Amino acid sequence: MLRLPLMDCTRARTELGWRPQRTAPEVLDEFLQCLQRGEGAPTEPMRGRKVG
Repeated sequence: MLRLPLMDCTRARTELGWRPQRTAPEVLDEFLQCLQRGEGAPTEPMRGRKVG
């Protein structure tokens, strides 16, 4: 596994004091679980759809 960041959050940290609440593997796992369940959000691009 590559240990490279998916995004550089340095500016958000320095200017806003932002810190991530979850690790990248946690977010990926949650995303895949929601995708499998067909869950979404109340916006058109994130609308849930059941597949299969």
